[in-house]
Amino acid sequence: MSSDPVHTTKAVQSGNGVLPARATLQGATQWLALYFPALALDVFHLQGLPDSQPQVVIDEHRVSHINPAAEAAGILPGCTLATAYSISSDLAYFERDTQQEQAYLADLAQALYRYSSMVSLEPPDCVVLEIRASRMLWGNDDVISNDALTLCKDMGYMAIARCAATPKAAIALARGQKKRLYDVPLYVLELLDQGFSQRNLERLSNMGIYTLGQLVQLPRSGLGKRLGQCLTQYIGRLQGELPDPRRNIRPTSHFCRQQHLLKPINSKGVLLHGPMPYLAKQLEHWLIAHQQGCTALCWHFAPFKGQATELSIRFGQGRQRHQDILKLSALKLESTELPAEVLSIKLEVTLAQPWLNNNQDLFGSTASATLAVSELVDELTSRLGTKACFNLQSKSQHSPERAWQPHAGLSRQVPSPPEADPVATSTRSAALLRGQRPLWLFQKPQRVPAQHLHLLQGPERLTQSQALGASVSTGRGWQYRDYYVARHVQGALCWVYQTGQTGSGPGQSDTWYLHGYFA
Repeated sequence: MSSDPVHTTKAVQSGNGVLPARATLQGATQWLALYFPALALDVFHLQGLPDSQPQVVIDEHRVSHINPAAEAAGILPGCTLATAYSISSDLAYFERDTQQEQAYLADLAQALYRYSSMVSLEPPDCVVLEIRASRMLWGNDDVISNDALTLCKDMGYMAIARCAATPKAAIALARGQKKRLYDVPLYVLELLDQGFSQRNLERLSNMGIYTLGQLVQLPRSGLGKRLGQCLTQYIGRLQGELPDPRRNIRPTSHFCRQQHLLKPINSKGVLLHGPMPYLAKQLEHWLIAHQQGCTALCWHFAPFKGQATELSIRFGQGRQRHQDILKLSALKLESTELPAEVLSIKLEVTLAQPWLNNNQDLFGSTASATLAVSELVDELTSRLGTKACFNLQSKSQHSPERAWQPHAGLSRQVPSPPEADPVATSTRSAALLRGQRPLWLFQKPQRVPAQHLHLLQGPERLTQSQALGASVSTGRGWQYRDYYVARHVQGALCWVYQTGQTGSGPGQSDTWYLHGYFA
């Protein structure tokens, strides 16, 4: 037998169920299938109906999906709506929306992109991932499966996960909710979607073939002659004998999700506990999968008629957790007037940046302290307005009045110190006073008696023409300022200067000006 792994004899297995060994074309791949049996009903859970109320989905005038409350009441899939109403008068029913189901399935696939770069859809209710390479990061199949199930549950969907060597085998195990391929019933294999006719499916039932294990034991050539090649080709893909190419999804480069409501919502509290958390969780999983941090987003609340109300949120630093997004959104929502009845909600990311996580050490770090300050600033900004808080950012200017500017939010970038100009600044004192500037300056320098000052450091000379400009002059006829760091008689560390003419030495003037205090 050839040693080539492509032609190596391999059995498709899961748990204790092993199908007959065949030559696989899949190599050493491993697939994870996530099956959503109640997807048709889950898409309506965001309408705020209590789980204790019986709920059903109607497809072609028949009940196709039921919730646990409807099952407990005695309603069965396949019955008519009239029969269901005769059993429970408190019934809530929805017409099946397959287009909405596929949109939600695509959203789930985007969130599951964090586990694999090969994610494909298996309509109407499955997502398939190739996870062989992901084991190096996550550990093993069970860890990946459990984490993916937790993600689906967090987004409001009940899922069933199964792993196998081929995608068809994983899908069959998940839809059959079995651990062995031998036990998977034929009716869950979606053979009708593979080109297999309903008549042939009935013929198998008449022959006493109900499970996959019974089917694969029959001679392959005989199956092909009696029931067609569609069935034999499906078995070949199931066992890895034939290739099963799949169309992988592409990660979206922009997040924009919209939720249409069946009933209008006129309460901010209902919005904050219904559709808004769902959209925020979708955003969180999208950001994690794309390794992005959201710095700005916009909510759109649209009525049945009229203009939608926009609610813009900005963050000082990138955010991923839906709790942070909802917290600031709730603060901003308090002072926002919404339409009388909201029928549609949209969440869009307007600005994102690569995600940079904060490292923490044993004794705490400045990064964690900065993050706490950033959260406080975000909360104040959301409640009081965008101009309520800002920080100071230095500029490469010698003029003290022009050496800083207001900056919205908190910047992680540490500004580089300004370069010393040998013409405008005394090179003798530049090294001593490098970066020594008060945080706040007086709008207009104030005169101070010389006997109240004890000079500590200086001078640093700044010329009027090259550094200050005529617009900030405090007197006539002066051409430079000599700045000193001084101690005031009252104990404050201050920044003072004298003015003078070119050609005179430092300290020639008797007039001193106080320009600012050091912290």
